[in-house]
Formats: sequence, C-alpha cells, structure tokens
Amino acid sequence: MRRVWAAGWLATWAVLLAGCASTLRLEHTVRSEAAWRAEVRPSAGQAYVFERLPSQRSGAAAQEQDQLEAIAAEVLASHGLQRAEAAAGAAASAVPWGVQLVARSVKYPYAPWDPPEPRPGWVPYGQVVVGRGMVSSLGLHWSLRPPYYVREVALTVRDRRSGEVVYETRATQDGPWADTPALWRALLQAALDGFPQPPVGPRRVVIEQPR
Repeated sequence: MRRVWAAGWLATWAVLLAGCASTLRLEHTVRSEAAWRAEVRPSAGQAYVFERLPSQRSGAAAQEQDQLEAIAAEVLASHGLQRAEAAAGAAASAVPWGVQLVARSVKYPYAPWDPPEPRPGWVPYGQVVVGRGMVSSLGLHWSLRPPYYVREVALTVRDRRSGEVVYETRATQDGPWADTPALWRALLQAALDGFPQPPVGPRRVVIEQPR
C-alpha cells in the first residue's frame, strides 16, 4: 500500500512539473517615481555607468553585483540606454547617467500561507514527520512543500551633471523558484516597466519568462 501511495504521489508531481516546464508567469509588485526635468531625460543611445555602494565593491558581493549588472545592462539596452565602458570618473557630458542597483533574496522554509506543520492526516501508516518533510519506513526522505523565495530589486538613476536622483523604481517577486538569471531578468524588466515615464502609484506587472 505504501508503494502504491508513493508512486501515485510522484506521478502527480511529475504531471504538474511537466505542465509548467516551458514558461513561468511571474507577477511583480512595482512602484516607480520619475523626477525628470522637462528638458533633460534619457534618450535612445545615451550612455550610463553603474555606481556601487562601498559594500558592493569587493569579495562575493562584487561578483554578485557583476552578474546583476550584466542582466540589468540587457534590460536597459531594450530601453535605448547603453552601458559606458569608461570608468565612473568619465566626464558627465559624455556619460550623463549613473545607475545604482540594490537587490536581495530571502529564502523561507515554506510559503507564508502554509501551516507550520503537516496535518497528521497527510502521513500514511508507517511514516513519521521530521521537520518540514517525511521519512518513510525505508528511511527515504522527501519534502512535503518547496521552500519559498522573495526577491526584491531597487534601481535608481542619477543625473551625473546635477547630482540629482531623477528616477527610482522598486519591484518584488515571490514564489517557489530558486534564484536564476531568468528570474532576476524578469524582476528587472518589471522594475523598468514604463521607463522613463511610468504609471503613478503601485501596480502589478506580469512577465512571462521561459524557464
């Protein structure tokens, strides 16, 4: 009986995973604010440099920032802005915009709406609950639920000629998917939705992203 139950459980998950293997429909919460001067706003072909906080300039944090900025550069290019190869000290007249990125990802053991422990009725005879998973009488272990991730990115644009921050946007994304470049790309696409003149107030932005 235990073997039949386990086979059915695995078959059900296989069907669910196969049905959503090609595309993810990702929902994001986004809020953006623009403060461009009437005569000064980004135009196609203009250049920018990434500007980093002290905590982003060395070690593992710098490597993670390299990866995030590479993805952001692709998204910004789709809006007509080009990453400058020059150092951050390049003349503002040649590189008028500075872009800063701050990102975080938090992993939770299960989704916020899940109960803290599995219900007793979920455990077949001869099996016991251990933490967030289940151990069979044969000593095999599997999780009853996937971990849950919350990702957030904040992006600001600074006018290097005046020193003013003229654009800021923040986007959050959550779900049972571990961090991947594709998910960060979707998050940045959502954050820059409507750039350079986004809708006013918080909004939901849906991005369909290949897995």
